[in-house]
Amino acid sequence: MKKLRFSIFTIFILLVLGLCYWYRQPIVTFVMKNVAQNTKVSSPEKNEYSINYNFKLVTVTNKFHVQNKQDILNVIYTTLNSGQEEFTFFCDINYTKCENDLKSVSEDSTLLSVINNMVHPYNSYEKLFITINSYGKSTLKTEKLYSKDEIDALENKVAEVEKEAIKNNMSNREKIKAFHDYLINHTVYDEQRAKLIEQGDSETHEHNSHKATGPLLEGWALCSGYSDAMKIFLDKLNLPNYKIANDNHIWNLVYLDGKWMHIDLTWDDPVTSDHSNVLLDKFFLVDTPTLQTLDTTNHYFNTNYYSEAN
Repeated sequence: MKKLRFSIFTIFILLVLGLCYWYRQPIVTFVMKNVAQNTKVSSPEKNEYSINYNFKLVTVTNKFHVQNKQDILNVIYTTLNSGQEEFTFFCDINYTKCENDLKSVSEDSTLLSVINNMVHPYNSYEKLFITINSYGKSTLKTEKLYSKDEIDALENKVAEVEKEAIKNNMSNREKIKAFHDYLINHTVYDEQRAKLIEQGDSETHEHNSHKATGPLLEGWALCSGYSDAMKIFLDKLNLPNYKIANDNHIWNLVYLDGKWMHIDLTWDDPVTSDHSNVLLDKFFLVDTPTLQTLDTTNHYFNTNYYSEAN
């Protein structure tokens, strides 16, 4: 009798397991709907370098159960802008393409770099990772480009520059020009590193010319160093701005006096044959038609991403 009961019990367990396997997708869906979908997600806590700008490509959001690809981009921007290094959000139960769209976004380094160009340099990432599990739970993790020690040193230096070159009675245009001139007068374009990068060597370098630490602390810069330094200052002025990049170059775009205008410190700090220091303002606060008249080779950009400049 005991043997018979054991056999019936075993059959019952096997039947339950079989039904669970057969109906695994509805079960997963039920769990997602009743657990993950009811999980409340608070907005990431903002640090002191978070900016209050929304752009046409991305906006700050409090919608963390994403329903489409645009929602994903907005969550990424919101997380990066906050300065948090890790954040969890969820796919809506009806968003069946969520996993594919997340994969597509995570593999689109150009699009992610564009979003990275829109946040404060201190909150920008050097590496970014996006994962998703079978329940629609997604996690975004970043490794920041700037360390705390670098940020502290840069903040002290910017304060020093402001004390030396900026006056309270200056207009924003005058303040930007003063910072522009200071950077150019105290910085040399890093030709050696630029040549190494052209040769495929992006690791060998003597200076941190690719970051704001280059022009502000070492006196050497590549275009990314110039533009990071300028963006730090533009954010201090609370002006909507971001960096524009293409395959070969990067510069700044800022909204000032009712217009979106370009600033390119790299091209205003030309390399000379005798290494003499030259200060130009040819690419200082120019609109897009003027920029394209001045140069069409290095200042092309994707108007779908940087539509404010279009």
